[in-house]
Amino acid sequence: MSSDSEAKTTEQPAIGKASSDEAPTVVKPSGETPWQRSRGRRISVHLLVVLATLLTILAVFANWTRQQLLDTNQWTKASSELIANPVIRDQVALYLVDQLYTNVDVPAQIKSVLPKDLQPLAPVAAAGARDLITQAANAALEQPAVQSVWTDANKLAHEQFVQVIDGGNSYVTTTNGDITINLGLILNKVAANVGLPSNIVAKIPPGAGQVTVVQSNDLKQIQQAAKALKTSSIVLSVLAFLFFVLAVALAAGRRANTLVEVGAGLIVAGLAVVLLRGAAGDAIVSALVTDVSLQPAVNAAWNIESTLLEQLATQVIVVGVMLLIAGLLGGPAKASQKVRGWLAPVLNAYPEASYAGVALLVLLFLIWAPIPAASRASFIIIFIVLVFLGLYMLRRETLREFPSAGAGGGGGDALRSGTAKIGAAFSRAGAAVKTTTAKAAHDVKERTASHKTMPAGDAESQRMAKLERLVALRDGGALTDEEFAAEKAKVLASEA
Repeated sequence: MSSDSEAKTTEQPAIGKASSDEAPTVVKPSGETPWQRSRGRRISVHLLVVLATLLTILAVFANWTRQQLLDTNQWTKASSELIANPVIRDQVALYLVDQLYTNVDVPAQIKSVLPKDLQPLAPVAAAGARDLITQAANAALEQPAVQSVWTDANKLAHEQFVQVIDGGNSYVTTTNGDITINLGLILNKVAANVGLPSNIVAKIPPGAGQVTVVQSNDLKQIQQAAKALKTSSIVLSVLAFLFFVLAVALAAGRRANTLVEVGAGLIVAGLAVVLLRGAAGDAIVSALVTDVSLQPAVNAAWNIESTLLEQLATQVIVVGVMLLIAGLLGGPAKASQKVRGWLAPVLNAYPEASYAGVALLVLLFLIWAPIPAASRASFIIIFIVLVFLGLYMLRRETLREFPSAGAGGGGGDALRSGTAKIGAAFSRAGAAVKTTTAKAAHDVKERTASHKTMPAGDAESQRMAKLERLVALRDGGALTDEEFAAEKAKVLASEA
């Protein structure tokens, strides 16, 4: 039986008996909401919120992995930040110098330009020059031109990785299915910038500085993983959203409280991602690197590569806070009702101004863009729709709860009365400040006048006291005779 039929009073005679022989049966409405009537509904709502929270955590990691690995713009941005990091740049410089010494017989080249008597010192000179060349290489990597080559190499390598195109170009090759980043151009630039002779630079082989990103035997598995990653990021995000929406839809009679639970779930999910990011970073650095000297560079690389993960977690937390506030504002708590009663006069009587004010706040939020999603068209559209839908629902609630709050109603009078009280308080504060300032000015004026009208006897007493003090300072040795005479002349001149 539906709730509408429960709300009606019906009379049914017993079958087989006359209606006059038995009193009518009266069915009274229970007054319970679907939330109160069904224990299964309550359990389902809570379960959906918990599942959606867990799915949100997984969706954040899936989206971060997809964007970080498969989005060329994000990859290029992270690569630029990597080479700009001093710790990572030091390791790159060491690698390039190692490649230089591996591919070029530096001691032999130095020996060829040394006098015959000094040629035995060529190995020592080559070893001593290594540190100087490393410092010069590090300085060269700071130059925008060299960093641009690094960024371009990573960008092209990533495009090759994503597109998996056979063949290659001057930066990236996929020979035999391998995908590599060619840092040979950077090695040549660094060698030229550190001042090595052109004949030595020319001896660097084309294959120097090759970094293999993907090997051919791993390519098929990576292709399958990339497809699964794209699918999972979408599926997890959609499921988390649908589970949250379904939880609110099922919570008839308690939707505002459920919206608070949804907001809290998103906040918990965002905080969990932040905590897992730190724990995963420690585990990854420890697993990848056993050399303690390399751990700072790997840790810096992880922090840069996982910056997007932190941004996604922040976005989830911000959305959760918004939903939490919306749920509290529309909830049945006394504090929520009090806030709605305070807002009712404006929302009921001035709907255009209310919508305009909220539109201004939305515009300021989008201009501020505290989260990266605020610059995306899809987020902007969804955000605007949800905000104004929430405002519409809030105004509908204030009209129902406080129908007289508005123009000409008691609520409007209360609003005007409150505004008048605030204005009167400011006026009293301004008058108090004015009175205090005037009194202080009057006191200063009186003191100045009393000083100017000081009796001659008092002035003479002050002059004598100053002279006696000067005499005491001179007798005590603090002032010389010349200093005493100068100070005495000043006292007599000022009192003349």
